[in-house]
Amino acid sequence: MIRYIFYKFKTISTIRLSFILLVAISLSLGLSQCQAQSKALKQRKKQLEKQEEEKKKAQEEAIEKAKERHWNIQSKATRKRMKKNLKKTKKMNKRNKR
Repeated sequence: MIRYIFYKFKTISTIRLSFILLVAISLSLGLSQCQAQSKALKQRKKQLEKQEEEKKKAQEEAIEKAKERHWNIQSKATRKRMKKNLKKTKKMNKRNKR
C-alpha cells in the first residue's frame, strides 16, 4: 500500500516537474523572442532618427545654397541695397528684443 502511494506520488511529482519545466522553457523562449523584437525595434528607430537628421541637414544646406545663388545672380546695385536692408533689419531686431 505504501509502495502504491509512493509510486502514485512519484508519478504525480514527475508530471508536475515536467509540466513546470515545460512552462519554464516556453516562457524563456518567449522572452528571448520578445527581446529580439525589441532590439530590432530599437535599431529601426535609431536608423529612422538618423535618416531624419540627415534629411534636415540636407534641407538646410539646400536653403543656404539657394540663398547664395539668389545673392550672386543680382546686379551689383541690388546687392548693395540688399546688404543695406539686411543691416537695417538686424538693428531693428536688436531693438525689438529689448
